[in-house]
Amino acid sequence: MRVVDFLFVLLLIPTILYSQSRAYEVHQRGMLHETIFNTGEIGRAMDGGQNGIPNGYPPSMEWPPNQHLILAGNEYSGQHNSLGGGVWVAATKDTGRYYSYCGALSTSQAQSRTIEGVYSRPISVVRTENYPILADGSINPAYDPNEAEEIIVSKWNTVDSNFRITRTSRAWSSPGYNNFIIFEYEFANNTTDTLKDAFITFTNALSPSSFGYERAFNRWYEQDIRKRSFARLDTKRYLSYVHDWNGKPDTVKSLFDTWSAAGCRGGLNSPQAVGVMMLHYDYAHLVTKGNTKLTVTTAQDSVVWDANNKMKQPYLLRYENGNCDESKVQPWIDITARKTGPAVFADSAYYGSYWVGRVKPNFKNGWSMPVVHGYGYGPYILAPGETAKFSVAEVVGYGPGVAGDSIYSDLGGSTNTSETGGGMHPVPSWYKALSYSDVSSPIGSDYLQTHSLPYYVDSSAISIRDNADRCIQMYTGTPLLKHDGPVGDMTTQFEPKNTPEHGVYGSPSIQLPFPSPVYAMNRLDPYTFCLSWPKKFETFSAPNLRAPVHHYLIYRSPAILGPWAVVGSFQKGDIRFMRDSLYAYNDTLNTDFTDLYYYVVSVDSTGQKSGFTNLAHVNFNTTPMGIASKNINKDSYSISQNYPNPFNPSTIISYSVPKESKVELRVFNLLGQEVRTLVDEVKQKGSYSVEFNASSLPSGIYIYKFSGEEFSSSKKMVVLK
Repeated sequence: MRVVDFLFVLLLIPTILYSQSRAYEVHQRGMLHETIFNTGEIGRAMDGGQNGIPNGYPPSMEWPPNQHLILAGNEYSGQHNSLGGGVWVAATKDTGRYYSYCGALSTSQAQSRTIEGVYSRPISVVRTENYPILADGSINPAYDPNEAEEIIVSKWNTVDSNFRITRTSRAWSSPGYNNFIIFEYEFANNTTDTLKDAFITFTNALSPSSFGYERAFNRWYEQDIRKRSFARLDTKRYLSYVHDWNGKPDTVKSLFDTWSAAGCRGGLNSPQAVGVMMLHYDYAHLVTKGNTKLTVTTAQDSVVWDANNKMKQPYLLRYENGNCDESKVQPWIDITARKTGPAVFADSAYYGSYWVGRVKPNFKNGWSMPVVHGYGYGPYILAPGETAKFSVAEVVGYGPGVAGDSIYSDLGGSTNTSETGGGMHPVPSWYKALSYSDVSSPIGSDYLQTHSLPYYVDSSAISIRDNADRCIQMYTGTPLLKHDGPVGDMTTQFEPKNTPEHGVYGSPSIQLPFPSPVYAMNRLDPYTFCLSWPKKFETFSAPNLRAPVHHYLIYRSPAILGPWAVVGSFQKGDIRFMRDSLYAYNDTLNTDFTDLYYYVVSVDSTGQKSGFTNLAHVNFNTTPMGIASKNINKDSYSISQNYPNPFNPSTIISYSVPKESKVELRVFNLLGQEVRTLVDEVKQKGSYSVEFNASSLPSGIYIYKFSGEEFSSSKKMVVLK
């Protein structure tokens, strides 16, 4: 074996070993960024938020992304919206009853818990890109239009209950479809025992905007979230969500005026409504009446069974505070008694006949304990080798509803002392504040009557309800339907029992915009940056492509929060911006900046814009001449091709680090001998550049290798003297 081959083997060994321990990958394709662990955890190890999110920590339901900043000397972690999520399972074997809490578990003091080795044994986590354009700007020949642009598959075994769980999560960048992530689960009985009375619960600790709560309370803590948030249930969409009372308008007038200007992030510090919805639940493996040890009272027995003598779902829908230890949550998935009883016939006036026999949501807890949302299904029976399948989605929107949604009602928004209307209240928005009879001040705001939507919100899909409908459309492949209507209207009732086990992605009812280009960026002189991308990517085609590209927009901002302004625009084929086979746009500045941020957006012939997928960041003080950035995404490790190449005597290599971690950048000759160590230290999250001077080395081809924890990449460069 050559020395260089041996080095590659050594680089692979840490990845192989790490795949057997707690590891993660990050969804970063759409506007919603999320961290996926191979232990079952989602976002983070759950806690009450008292420790905040340290700089460099991966995103936890972050929307919009890349919002970390230091303001007036205070550091804000960004727009994270989850205190942690995961899956709870319970089942009975011949040897007893077993529980496995794979995430969303804390101590009784809301401190994080170790999941690995206690409740789950991690197997693997793998992220796959399916974007139409490759990293070098060319068309991806392997692109599958019937799949998501980004796929993460995580696998783990549960301890004691012995489920083998596979979670496949998917994300897209297309506007209108970039505000949700779909999770498909497979729960396989990995034992020789029949698993009886099994319960499967999807649990998320939801908080609208860590940034907003840090600005309001100088911390992100679930005790504050309880004071100014509502948990609600949209029964028509199986959507359990939480929203802030009024969006927390910034109290500093100068900041409010700046942020609420067109092209900015908006003047509301907590504009999100964030939630979880069911897209499919397993029906085939539900136990039948008489084959469960679950205690059902006589009154419940008359309503909980369907025509096939299977229990109506969901079995459980609970709200809780952040103190989720075993003693508190075990009764949720126990079989001694049902934690929350079902809706009965008297409730049909509020929820409709469809909801009778399903769990009666506890809307009072939605006022007092809006943070933890538990969605439970069961009881199930699984013979050895059998698999139960579910699909769940995280969904985010700019508020609970849009202007016209106040004619509809959903469950929640009232205090814990009222039963008025069975807990049903009009849907609020940021277009018009609503008055509820039992709440002291208006819910929602009039913000959007006088201010524009922020740059990251697509005008056709604004609220969480809008995005939930598009999520259903993406999963089912059916035409877009607004799942609203009067109580009892079954034409708009979403029924996850009847949906497919796997998503119908690539439906002809969803037309894709032309993709964003993947561009390189060069600093030509102290005040000029050149953005360039191959012209050949314009030949991209797909069966569900809406229209060909018509023109390009170059967005620039002095801050990640905005204001974003179009600084360049030109049509396809404009010879003024052609350099051989490349488009090249020079942005020349007439004033000094500290930082600049860029996006390049494609616009098709119908006017539809591509997603914001190619953020680049440059710093006037640290960015050298040459390649300044190439689609730097701060949520992932990356290494650029050196520039210039070939070179004599020096060149620049740029790289990015998604979190505080030990990184190495080393240079080898073709014999595999190390000739230079450029970086060997712990780096904070950010983008970096390093100079390599080869004046003492002979001409030839050299290999540079960059590694950071589970990441490793190598590239060639040429010294030509």
